[in-house]
Amino acid sequence: MTIGGRARRWLVGLAGLAIALPAAIAIDRVLARRPSQTRAGQVRARAAAPPEPPAVTPVAPGASPPRDLRVGTQTLVECARAPLAYCGRLSVPLDRAAAGSGPRIGIAYRWYPATDGRPAAGTVVPVEGGPGLGSINSVRAGYDVMYGPLLSRMNLLAVDNRGTGASTPLSCPALQRFRGSTATSAFQATVAACAAALNHRWRYRDGRWVRASGMFGSVAAAEDLAAVIGALRLGPVDLYGDSYGSFFAQVFASRFPRLVRSLILDSAYPTSGLDPWYAATIRGMPAAFDAVCRRSPACATAARGPSWSRLSALADALRRRPLTGVVPGQRGSLTRVTMNVVGLVDLLNDAAADPGIYREVDAAARALLQDHDPAPLLRLYDQRLYADEDYFGAPAGLYSVELYLAVACVDYPQLFDMSSTPARRAAQLARTEGSLPASTFRPFTTAEWIAQDQNTEAYSACLRWPAPVRSQPPVSRTPRLPVSMPVLVLGGELDTWTPPSVAAHLLARIGGHGRFVELANTTHVVGEGDTACGSELVREFVADPRSVDTLNVSCAGAIPPIHAVGVYAPSLAAQPPLAPSAASGRARPALALAAAAVATAGDAIARYDAIGYTVDHGLHGGTVSANASGTVLALHRDQLVPGVAVSGRVRLSGDAGAGLPQTVVATLTAVAHGVVKGRLTARWTTAGATATVEGAVGALHIAGTTPAP
Repeated sequence: MTIGGRARRWLVGLAGLAIALPAAIAIDRVLARRPSQTRAGQVRARAAAPPEPPAVTPVAPGASPPRDLRVGTQTLVECARAPLAYCGRLSVPLDRAAAGSGPRIGIAYRWYPATDGRPAAGTVVPVEGGPGLGSINSVRAGYDVMYGPLLSRMNLLAVDNRGTGASTPLSCPALQRFRGSTATSAFQATVAACAAALNHRWRYRDGRWVRASGMFGSVAAAEDLAAVIGALRLGPVDLYGDSYGSFFAQVFASRFPRLVRSLILDSAYPTSGLDPWYAATIRGMPAAFDAVCRRSPACATAARGPSWSRLSALADALRRRPLTGVVPGQRGSLTRVTMNVVGLVDLLNDAAADPGIYREVDAAARALLQDHDPAPLLRLYDQRLYADEDYFGAPAGLYSVELYLAVACVDYPQLFDMSSTPARRAAQLARTEGSLPASTFRPFTTAEWIAQDQNTEAYSACLRWPAPVRSQPPVSRTPRLPVSMPVLVLGGELDTWTPPSVAAHLLARIGGHGRFVELANTTHVVGEGDTACGSELVREFVADPRSVDTLNVSCAGAIPPIHAVGVYAPSLAAQPPLAPSAASGRARPALALAAAAVATAGDAIARYDAIGYTVDHGLHGGTVSANASGTVLALHRDQLVPGVAVSGRVRLSGDAGAGLPQTVVATLTAVAHGVVKGRLTARWTTAGATATVEGAVGALHIAGTTPAP
């Protein structure tokens, strides 16, 4: 499965959060038989009991924290003050089957003690997705927001899985800096070379090389986490995992149920019975894209009929003729961009975790198909490369491409037999591909679909990865959690990577006492601070896991729709006008000018949210600059609509980092040929459906509403 909903801008932000630590520490981000009632009663009693506190003396509020902290058998070193954190490192065998004669690796972790000074009520353990991302890096940018006030009375333990973050990160420079298509023999050769190097990195005491390419899977990482929890002498923990972290969390909870008090699976997929084609993704796309446009007043008014029909027509157009053009690029400067039909596969795939793609792609498709304007689509495609998939080039301590493959090639089902030679695997893949009905991935061919970025789905990336010497399947059987273990599964309605349709199937397979909650109008990963509702549900559940059946989930259905773009107007005459109030002038050019100004301001916000650069070009001219926090955007003759130049200030207030709505006030001037200058003030919220506008175009008073951009 994919790396998940952590964007490139997020990775860059993590790099800014990383801090220097001591040398030992690196940088900081279907139904099976139920168990017997007797056994279930024993587990239920353990789950109902309060967790055993770790052997640690809490730090009193206002007191100076100690430099060193003893937790269980471990002495931890203070490594951060805001929030207070202590760092540790546990030595574990690389190969547990040869623990006494093989090398050892370090597993890094951070301990955030409860902040109210009293003995903690328990410990939360969040696990990041990927695979390839460490969990420590995500605390300040996500988990502290998600758990929020719960951390006053609960400890937080963040552990980097082996091969990620500061836990002996796997780093092969040729793979980490790879450029070009990943569905190619060149990428497969790079993967093979990196795997070969990994198998010649460590030795056993007798001099033999350790076949390490098969030793960084989920089972080994779960055993590492169990070792850390044991060394810290923790009681049962409250485990959270998102995306791949949900896969890992199932592995851990099924193998070490006594160490888990409650389990949260955010954007989850199963550890057994996983479809190697991931066909649920394409099956979920039509409904998701149709829903986004239908629920957006701007898009629903501008476009009739299913959105998926237009995207299918776009696939046909790109298959006949790929696009090339110069547009504002991923770093704000003008750049030449080329896109073909496989690029559309990637773009639509990444919408699963990127609301910005849902926001723009229907209108961008219509701009090309109806008005022959490729700029919106090319800009969005290039933006996607930066915001969603440009992990190559990130430091391995932030995201390890090699670790992604070391897990994907060992733990996930493949379309070929991993015990075969690479040549036989390729032949098997070809035969399997040819056996599929041609309609499986319509409107795309199977060849087009599996040529997608292998960081999304590794269809061919593992063709030359070495077969593991020792098989360690993620679960030895269908995972059956204790019947009393509280399990909360969260999912986004628009998440096509781990679609809601999979959740009921997953819950039936894993056991436990579970409940699925679908969050309306949301994408991949709803916790980790990405949505206010997701964080609220996590906190309420962890505070009392036994209340899973009565959990108040009303917020899940109240999340507002995405503000999908109505139209990328090719001219002011094609711009849908402002809906005037009773006191407003009615001249259509003036009303269209006002609406174009609001759309331009909204576009500037969306662009900053996607790429985060302080200087950007307008789609058809002009520039946008941002202050350091991105709360003030300055437009200088920014042209979203050709020939309509918009200048002014856009101010945002509210905590977007907590997934909360923001308030927007835009003070704008707009000029267009044949229309006198307009001076306008627009207000809206990112959760509201309507923007209100007031001002003047020349001497004409203008007031009214337009869909919030």
